[in-house]
Amino acid sequence: MTRNLANSADLLNTANGGTIFPTFETYKHDDHYRLEVSIPSVDPDNIKVEVNGENLLIYHKMTMGDVKIPNLLGIEKISADVALDEITAGYEDDLLIIIMPFNEVAGGFRREIDILRH
Repeated sequence: MTRNLANSADLLNTANGGTIFPTFETYKHDDHYRLEVSIPSVDPDNIKVEVNGENLLIYHKMTMGDVKIPNLLGIEKISADVALDEITAGYEDDLLIIIMPFNEVAGGFRREIDILRH
């Protein structure tokens, strides 16, 4: 079993052209976070970005024969002050750029809570 897993991992690594080590840099701006991801030697058409709960997942879509295999490149925790439904991604200057706008919590949302008496 272990030998089969090792052979499969070696095959994926070979098919992929070697191991990919992306780098992640996050910058905070007045109204959003900017995540810059450098993924050397990966065609931008083969990159997938997904929000799953409070995590941002970045995949490299690989094809081996007729089989498509998602290769997870990284997981970034999404801050609680991000508007999840407004996250966008683009590709420029060999970088995957993900913009995560702040939600109303970051803008100083405030409300008084009534205390109920029983």
